[in-house]
Amino acid sequence: MIEVLKNKQKLLASEAIFLTLQKNMRTKKRNCLFFVHGFNNDFKDVLERAHFFEKNYGVEVVVFTWPANGGGIKGVVSYKSDKREAQLSVNALDRTFEKLSQYFIDHRTSACNQSFSLVMHSMGNYLFKNLMKSSVYGGETLLFDNIIMAAADVNNKDHEEWVDRIAFRKRLYIMINEDDSALLTSRLKFGEKQRARLGHYTRNLNSNSAVYIDFTNAKHVKRSHAYFEDAIKNKNVKDVFQKAFNGERAEKGLLYEAEMNAYSVV
Repeated sequence: MIEVLKNKQKLLASEAIFLTLQKNMRTKKRNCLFFVHGFNNDFKDVLERAHFFEKNYGVEVVVFTWPANGGGIKGVVSYKSDKREAQLSVNALDRTFEKLSQYFIDHRTSACNQSFSLVMHSMGNYLFKNLMKSSVYGGETLLFDNIIMAAADVNNKDHEEWVDRIAFRKRLYIMINEDDSALLTSRLKFGEKQRARLGHYTRNLNSNSAVYIDFTNAKHVKRSHAYFEDAIKNKNVKDVFQKAFNGERAEKGLLYEAEMNAYSVV
């Protein structure tokens, strides 16, 4: 347990950082994004993406890291190893959400009145799924305005059973690209047990609480697994993530396709 002195008051280091972040958000009028990364990311990769979010979407970023195999390591062994590590990180993520919730309560008189949203990318959604299905989950995610599940590396089948457990303040988004090369490879490489992935499948979109957004036909998206970054030249793509990351209504102005139960980005 690390303690620091702040204004002559002894605080946990995490609480001191929370107060600094809260002050920055208040003075700069910036919203905050909590980021849970995916498979095959080392700490350097995660920090670089967090910096990209800050620079391009105008948000403060808080990162939750878990021990994924970074450095370009690929293959079945590495993938399965990361899935195990994601499962083992459930309690740490839950504890982080609990701490944040307590800090919001303890320091509500100095609230910054900015939005706070959560984005999970790729296998980060598998970690989140395991939290949702765990007995330790008690609705701590209600502290987030928007929750964004981007390129989710989880089964599409029966996803609504755990997705509809997710607590949030405003909106829950599931972002899809049918041509996502990483998710297509994930499905093909790991056999029958690896069903269609939620982040690349436009059928069975049955959650009562999620808003589905399909990027498949959007310019510059192509086979990207990280289209919030790779396709940022497409104003429509950037606008959707800009709104989602900043606690706004991302689907506003998009075409709704009833047969798919999803909004489309072009």
